[in-house]
Amino acid sequence: MAEYVLRVGKKGELYTPKKMRLQVGMRPGNEFVAVIAGEKVILEKRKTIIDLLEEDVIATVSEEEIKESRKILENELLER
Repeated sequence: MAEYVLRVGKKGELYTPKKMRLQVGMRPGNEFVAVIAGEKVILEKRKTIIDLLEEDVIATVSEEEIKESRKILENELLER
């Protein structure tokens, strides 16, 4: 498991090392889900439909993940 040091900017921006961005596949516009566990913050890349379609086997997505993604997308549409 790799470990990286991130800096926090004046407005709360997180500055990530290039090596980390490349390893995770971070691109402008990507979204991440932050999970708080005590003083730890766990970032998980939020998969898009395109990400899922690009995976070798789409059957690895659980029904619960699909339902959760659908809820998020529905909420986003309602906010527009």
